[in-house]
Amino acid sequence: MRALRRVSRWVHVYAGLALSLLMFVLAVTGAALVYKEAYWRWAYPELRVTLPQLDAKQHAEAIAAAQQQFGAELRSVKLPEPGVNAYHLYLQEGEAFLSAIDHSLIDRWHPHDRVMALFFDVHAHLMAGDAGERVGGVIGLLGVLMCVTGLILWWPTRRQFSLRNLVPRNFARRTLILWHRDLGTIATPVLVLLLLSGSGLVFYTTAQRLLNGAFGDPVPAASTPEPLATSARLPLADSAVIARVEAALPGARVVFYYPPREGTSFHEFRVKQTCELHPNGRSYVYVDGRGHVTTADACALPPGEKAVHAMYPLHAGKTESALYKFVAFLGAVVLAILSASGVVTYLKKILRPAVQKQSRASVSA
Repeated sequence: MRALRRVSRWVHVYAGLALSLLMFVLAVTGAALVYKEAYWRWAYPELRVTLPQLDAKQHAEAIAAAQQQFGAELRSVKLPEPGVNAYHLYLQEGEAFLSAIDHSLIDRWHPHDRVMALFFDVHAHLMAGDAGERVGGVIGLLGVLMCVTGLILWWPTRRQFSLRNLVPRNFARRTLILWHRDLGTIATPVLVLLLLSGSGLVFYTTAQRLLNGAFGDPVPAASTPEPLATSARLPLADSAVIARVEAALPGARVVFYYPPREGTSFHEFRVKQTCELHPNGRSYVYVDGRGHVTTADACALPPGEKAVHAMYPLHAGKTESALYKFVAFLGAVVLAILSASGVVTYLKKILRPAVQKQSRASVSA
């Protein structure tokens, strides 16, 4: 047992020091992104307007306006949702907001032009594309290891745990150690959930296999319809197509529309049903050029696949529960505190002999 604690201490201290800066950056940007929509509402008064119930005709008109303004740049259209009363356009390079009232352009930005877009690129990709994303996934897994080793080190001192240590009275090294130890211990369940779900999003296929295997269900077969033989580009969805989508899964909210590409023979919509935790839903409705409707019902998926779809809302705090959103925010803040306090306590340990030596020299002089 002593050997395990020695190894755990070594791993916890030195791996923590190596990871601290990147972990701090990921935690701070993650905390900000939890309340991204609140920031948007503050930055764009147009998103705070009260909208009437929008119908299929109005959605079709907004999609047509987006296509007219951005053409082939348009990759997807996110329909107005609670808290974001505008059409959110995802483009080849960047994003834009389109007014839900008159379809005028509210704002258009490239990946690093706006603070939340920059935070997302840092958090999801470390500003290094796919390679940075994989590094972030590995950091998440190593963060779980830090949580486990921290619990191993805490166990012999568990009787010293005190809620008073969660608020440091000063910045003495011993106080910071107690703060780091007890705050990390009490936050471990949330931290493990956030770190594991974040790494699962990066290593999605592996996480999918593990969760499907754990729940004893196979990976569902692809439900995308077979394309029709066509070389022409399918026109954008009109109100009749959107009405078919709304009727395909009654009670579902249409979230995304993906414009057809060259040779595409069906319209693709992403919808959220009440049974789904994912804020954007993982159900799909496809309408081909003949008006035939195909659905992919996420509510009918096996439990392992539902667990896979839960990774994003659990990691990002994007659930309908304001309490969980706040817990996810606090978890990210605590992770930033643990990253910083661990480094500070170690630096105090290194610098203390030098300070004491300088003090003795001053006294003797």
